[in-house]
Amino acid sequence: MPPAAETPTHRHQDFISDSARWQAITARDDDIIVTTPPKSGTTWVQGILALLLSGDPKVDANVSVNSPWVDMAFRPLEELLSNIETQVKRRHLKSHSPLNCLPYWQDVRYITVYRHPIDVHFSFRSHENNIQVDIEKTSVQGTERDSFHRFLDIDDGHVTLTSVVDHYNSSMNRGDRSNLLQLHYRDMQRDLAAVFAKIAAHIGVQHPPHVMDTLVDAARFEKMRANADRFVPSAGRGFWKSDTGFFNNASSNKWEGVLNAEDLAAYDAKISQLLTPSDRHWLEWGDGPAG
Repeated sequence: MPPAAETPTHRHQDFISDSARWQAITARDDDIIVTTPPKSGTTWVQGILALLLSGDPKVDANVSVNSPWVDMAFRPLEELLSNIETQVKRRHLKSHSPLNCLPYWQDVRYITVYRHPIDVHFSFRSHENNIQVDIEKTSVQGTERDSFHRFLDIDDGHVTLTSVVDHYNSSMNRGDRSNLLQLHYRDMQRDLAAVFAKIAAHIGVQHPPHVMDTLVDAARFEKMRANADRFVPSAGRGFWKSDTGFFNNASSNKWEGVLNAEDLAAYDAKISQLLTPSDRHWLEWGDGPAG
């Protein structure tokens, strides 16, 4: 068991999640916690971790069971804890809460993933459109432009510009980040093998080069989509209209042809108030150039 955790300074709570549930978790010193804003590459990284920890390109990631979303308030906490505590293999757990809302154990490995906020919004809209069950859907109300302006203007919600930036700032504001790896979706698109190697080094896992090649290939977006039954949360349970539709597409710049100059100017004004130019560039584009 790792040393006592730093106590969270904030609580993240909305209609679907509550970060206070993390207070019931007993960490192990080799745990891995993946925390991202929604639709920023969470399932992609969970799949990569399943591949790396197993060394098997045909692994059944089964992330709903093997890498559960701890914050999700719809799942009884007792059931969640029983699942987590009985796992004998190395665990990796999921969160959408900012780091300052989670216990912070020095021996646990943390991974955050970020994506251009506008892509997050449009991906979340597609995500909600694919949900089969009766659940509150905030991003699909009205036209695409209507929902985009709610994303900009509403500060208190599951996926808003403010919530994405708050998550990012909580990661950047960590004083000691020796056990924290920050990733960007765009860098994963540009060079998946390089990001794969970063994750492997961060969690202390090694495989021969030929094995790593097969794992990287299995983690490519089109391969995960083709194997949605192994990688999609709640696959085969009727939660989604289409399991493969969970991996809608891995495109970026989803606003092109949808938003006009006025919409983008509103976004520019809001995010410029929230972030410095350098922080904004990384949140939008990662380590590469804009565009």
